Amino acid sequence: MKFKMKDSDKKILLFVLGAAILALTYFMAFLPLKEKTETLKVENQTLSEEVAYLQKLMDDKEFYVSETDRMNVEIEEIKAQFPSELHPEDEIYYASNSETKYDVVATEMEMPLAEEVSVSVASVADTTQAEVVDDGTASAETVEGESTDGALSQVEETVSASSSITLYRAPISFEFQITYNSVKDWVKEILEDDENKKAISELSLNFDEKTGNLKGEMIVNMYSLTGTERTYESPSIPGIGVGTDDLFKSADRLNAATENNTYDANAENGDAANADDNEDADAEENKDDADNKEDEE
Repeated sequence: MKFKMKDSDKKILLFVLGAAILALTYFMAFLPLKEKTETLKVENQTLSEEVAYLQKLMDDKEFYVSETDRMNVEIEEIKAQFPSELHPEDEIYYASNSETKYDVVATEMEMPLAEEVSVSVASVADTTQAEVVDDGTASAETVEGESTDGALSQVEETVSASSSITLYRAPISFEFQITYNSVKDWVKEILEDDENKKAISELSLNFDEKTGNLKGEMIVNMYSLTGTERTYESPSIPGIGVGTDDLFKSADRLNAATENNTYDANAENGDAANADDNEDADAEENKDDADNKEDEE
């Protein structure tokens, strides 16, 4: 028995097959292409914005370079205002020099240990890179054949140099007596010192009716910067000796004895022992003399 389809059934079957093919084509080809097109439009918009930003960087390249150079000069000037280290002798010398220079009579002084100061440094280079690079779709490479790396590298070097520097604060607490004019000169000197930066964190003054002067308390913060090219210079204190290399000249005597082949460690020990025995004998003799004198009396 042969199966025969009517022409109407054939038309219906062809229509169903055509609809199925169209549906498959829509869902498997057209929709993915449409989604990809939308994605490409978004990416193209993002890239267009980044290209415009890079173009602006290139247009302002000379400004960034000149500003970076200017800031580098300012950074060097600021770094030159801070010593590389602060030792207790520096603080003591400053306090002593202030007493002499400004007629300060310090009744009490405290010098806590130096502490690191937390300084927030805004990383301009990192911010710029974050704005320019978006998941690898674009980088600060070229805009119309030119590069922004030259301008950004100078900023990166400045930020890298500043991030390796550490600021320390050494507070000195004073309780003192001083005249009105002297305290003004002292405060002015602290604020205007451009070689060894200082700051006043606390200051209180009271009038002393007995002396006509001022009694005060003040905390002066001395600062230092590590990680700079500046080297430490110990304070030069005139009139105060700092010791000798060999107080008892033992090295000179040892060298002379060695050159003359007369050095004998045992002999030196024996001489020292004999010297101790002689001292004991002299002490005993002096004691006997004192006892005899008492008996005679």
